[in-house]
Amino acid sequence: MIGDIVNIIETKDLEFEYQTLDDDGKVIESNKVLKGINLTIPKGQFVAVLGHNGCGKSTLAKHFNGILVGSKGKVFVNGIDTADDDKIYDVRQNVGMVFQNPDNQLVATIVEEDVAFALENLGVPPKEIRRRVDEALNTVDMYKYREHSPHQLSGGQKQRIAIAGVIAMEPDCIVLDEPTAMLDPKGRKEVMATIKKLNREKGITIVFITHYMEEAAQAERVIVMDKGRVIMDDEPKKIFSRVEELKAVGLDVPQVTELCYELRKEGIDIPQDIITEQDCMEHILKLFGKDVL
Repeated sequence: MIGDIVNIIETKDLEFEYQTLDDDGKVIESNKVLKGINLTIPKGQFVAVLGHNGCGKSTLAKHFNGILVGSKGKVFVNGIDTADDDKIYDVRQNVGMVFQNPDNQLVATIVEEDVAFALENLGVPPKEIRRRVDEALNTVDMYKYREHSPHQLSGGQKQRIAIAGVIAMEPDCIVLDEPTAMLDPKGRKEVMATIKKLNREKGITIVFITHYMEEAAQAERVIVMDKGRVIMDDEPKKIFSRVEELKAVGLDVPQVTELCYELRKEGIDIPQDIITEQDCMEHILKLFGKDVL
């Protein structure tokens, strides 16, 4: 019964392989990218997914709204099997996708027309389109740019417009596949603030794929992938305290965590689960007998 479901996304023994076919359609090469993924993502959670290039994290993300369907196993979105072709519209109403390059997602010459594009294609009444577009643009703090050309905006602003186009569809969950990878620090900060606002104020479930450790540290849960498998799944403090394990699979930790790691190696008594600059500063001040500012 859908009404009783608390997990918006669930995968069961999910496997996926990319296949290379010859001219006759026969498989000549296969590459298994996902290997037995079992995950549940509760409604309203902010989840970050980490892993080096080629680990399968983007492939996994594309299963969450039916862009890809597993070779084996199942993916359910609000209890709907994503392999059911008759329900793919319902799946994508529940889970929206935002990709790495905002230029590839912008289709109109005016910001508000871009946000309205999918709604118009679905035949949403004009009054409802106006309401949703205005609300979405206000949510991402881009309403004042509604009559601008998207291509005259900064990278961070473009990505916020792309996010507005998704939230205008009113999904329960948004999956963002490295949405800050092509942005400068200011743009990354803008997009992160928008994502946290959507999660905190709108209750939208966020699945956030990133290779920036400081971004992942802001989530409430971190999933680490390696070679097509989930190898860690816990809260950020516990994940990033496993510095040597993360380094062994080619990942870094937040800079402040790295600093504390090096201080501990020098014999300085400082906790291993520090992931914010504020926590680091407080503990260092305590070491010197200073009051916390």
